[in-house]
Amino acid sequence: MTAISRIDVVTATLPFRLSFGHALAARRSTDNVYVRVMLDDGSVGFGEGVPRDYVTGESVDGAVAAIAERYAPVVLGQPVPDAAGVPGFIDGAAEMAEPLEPAAWCALELAMLDAFGHHFGCSVSQWLSGGPPAAKVRYDFIVPFAGQRTLGVLGLLIRAAGFHQVKMKVGHDVEAAVRGLATLRRMLGDGVDLRVDANCAWTSDQALTAIARMRPFGISGVEQPVAADDVAGLRDVTQAVPELIIVDESLCSVADARRLIDAEACNAFNIRVSKCGGLRNSARIARMARDAGLACIIGAQVGESGILSAAGRHLAASLPGVRHVEGSAGRLLLKEDLTMDNVMPGWGGWARSFVGPGLGVRMRPDLLARYGRLRRTLEAARVVA
Repeated sequence: MTAISRIDVVTATLPFRLSFGHALAARRSTDNVYVRVMLDDGSVGFGEGVPRDYVTGESVDGAVAAIAERYAPVVLGQPVPDAAGVPGFIDGAAEMAEPLEPAAWCALELAMLDAFGHHFGCSVSQWLSGGPPAAKVRYDFIVPFAGQRTLGVLGLLIRAAGFHQVKMKVGHDVEAAVRGLATLRRMLGDGVDLRVDANCAWTSDQALTAIARMRPFGISGVEQPVAADDVAGLRDVTQAVPELIIVDESLCSVADARRLIDAEACNAFNIRVSKCGGLRNSARIARMARDAGLACIIGAQVGESGILSAAGRHLAASLPGVRHVEGSAGRLLLKEDLTMDNVMPGWGGWARSFVGPGLGVRMRPDLLARYGRLRRTLEAARVVA
């Protein structure tokens, strides 16, 4: 038997090594929300969420308020009898706290899972699937907006690192996208799976024209070709082209998943743990996709640290037949990651699954203190501003 005795909410601005751009935003840093959960025996867990106003409508301040004022009171001091009771405890808390802001709930849920995993001596994967997770996961390489010279350098890096699956960000400038695809296909050869992500850049008619222009370069799929709320446009594009049509910004909840499935608006889901409200909801959405015959992609937030990267890897390792896995950029993008463990994949994009207790990665409190600011502390008996 254990209970949550304390919750700390921290916000942190993490600088990038380089600018990362796509059709909706370009950034050189990220503003993330971290939660530290302490149990009554001293076990500690960390969670992370990445609020993006242009995806889920969340702000950092709004996420802090949701965690402190709505979510924490539901879980503080409530007993959890054993490891088997953890899923029911978290799902029950989520129902009581609804409506959920995805990134805010994700940060708290991951911290609780991590803390309970340490207390009960088990991995969070235990609460995601009925069987053992895969021993390793294969990642894709994500190419941001870039000029031809930079694309040439990235092509050399991708080839040298042995990646076999690549996603390139594209946008309103279709001519630039065509030139970029030509460069990557020439450098990588026909054996590499190459797809594009438009991040809501087009109308359905524009998407059909753009996809036709890109088809000679053998793209396997197109992610979020139209605006997030344009389900009819997604359906039109999906029915008109042979390429895999993937939704991302359109998919932030279980309700979104049901609406997209019922409308036959896509061929695949890009499930990002923060965007989709944590591991438990992400796993539900993945099961819905599987039952509907849709492909699953495990995505990532630009600028996530090792906490969210570990969560995404647990999800990918726990699900059968995942088509693509993104993220775990770690120190390739961040000037400093917040975990002691290196989350970056190795040659060919392969990375071992995390098998330790909780999320299986260790936070660096010194870096969280350097880049972060404590916003709220909440205890079972009182709240400290």
